[in-house]
Amino acid sequence: MPGSLKVLACYLMWAFLVLYWPLFGAMDPLAVLCFRIVFSMIFCLIIALATGHGPALRALMKDKRQMLFLFFAGIIITVNWGSYIIAVMTGRVIDASLAYYMCPIITIVLGFFIYNERLRPLQWVAFALAVIGVTVPIIAYGQVPVFAIIIGTSFAVYSAVKKQVTATAMESIFMETLLVTPLALIYLLAFSHLGDLSSKEMLLIPTAGIATTLPLLLFAVGIKDTSLSVAGVLMYVNPTIQLLLGVFCLGEEFTTTHAWMFAFVWAGVALFLADGFRERKKTEHIE
Repeated sequence: MPGSLKVLACYLMWAFLVLYWPLFGAMDPLAVLCFRIVFSMIFCLIIALATGHGPALRALMKDKRQMLFLFFAGIIITVNWGSYIIAVMTGRVIDASLAYYMCPIITIVLGFFIYNERLRPLQWVAFALAVIGVTVPIIAYGQVPVFAIIIGTSFAVYSAVKKQVTATAMESIFMETLLVTPLALIYLLAFSHLGDLSSKEMLLIPTAGIATTLPLLLFAVGIKDTSLSVAGVLMYVNPTIQLLLGVFCLGEEFTTTHAWMFAFVWAGVALFLADGFRERKKTEHIE
């Protein structure tokens, strides 16, 4: 299978998770998050050991600097996963979709502030349009699209932190989930009602690790043979399908305010992509 198809498969899996998390029904979303952390760690460990990554994991544990970044990454991805699960399980799929349209733009701006990366004028305009889009519901209803902001910003911060991580995707996800597993277990044992779980939920719980790790594996393998420009365009398959599923399958209302909000964000995304293509053509011409 070509690398681009593996990357596309990853994005499709991420998109259809909006239909997966509601399967847990009325279960506490934070308990779902904790089970996702624990079983992602277990599944990653099984894969890592089966593929001979044991020595690499032991070496990684001895690297204090890497472990510190992985701990921060673990905390941030926990916030991202948790806010996404809560959004999907409480009927806010449209907000989750908006988050992943904004995320690449936010990531670029974070690169400017954290790593002193230069931003081109069109990238600033794209960011401004995304900000305007987010302010639309605030002006219209006095409501902040909290989940869109938390999900999009947390994943952008996660991406910035991961720039400091040298471990492979599998090793990194295992260590990140391992470091936050104690917090997950404390919540499950102290605050969740494990005795109230149905047989269906008991069967679903272990699959959370597979649903989390399998797309990451596909992406890690596929991105090696896929240009960043192709991967960048394919990325928008995820939020687009999420949006369509939220409206047409899950029955969320797409209001006029949503239309204006997405119009500004989509305009920002279009400028963002156009600027990226133009810059790559310049680079290719020079080379």
